[in-house]
Amino acid sequence: MNKRTVLALTALIAAALTFNANAAPTPITKGVATYMSGGIGLDESTLIQQEAKNYPLELEFLIKASPKDEYAADIHVKISDASNKVVLDAVSKGPFFLAKLPAGSYHLEAAKNGQVKDHKIAITPGSHQHIMFEWQE
Repeated sequence: MNKRTVLALTALIAAALTFNANAAPTPITKGVATYMSGGIGLDESTLIQQEAKNYPLELEFLIKASPKDEYAADIHVKISDASNKVVLDAVSKGPFFLAKLPAGSYHLEAAKNGQVKDHKIAITPGSHQHIMFEWQE
């Protein structure tokens, strides 16, 4: 490779690293729900953990593996209200998923590779719930 090619590749790699460093999780609003997901890498996981106190629902996704458990990403999250209307349907970009929902009762589904886990939740003003979902390796 000539010097010009090496410099161009170096600049391209530096730009890609800068882009990834600035791609922090941001809140997304869909209908009545606002959510944030991520947690891959120390910066993202720190940001998500700091934001968790502002969200009534905090989900964490884990794969039970040997010799050590692993965090999971690409989890399909679906939340339905008491009348079975889907109020949130999203894919988590990392092992943490935060959601703001109006007060009420909900049915939560989290799916990974066709394996669906579910949980009933009640959101009340000022509450905070941390729910962990685990799948086998």
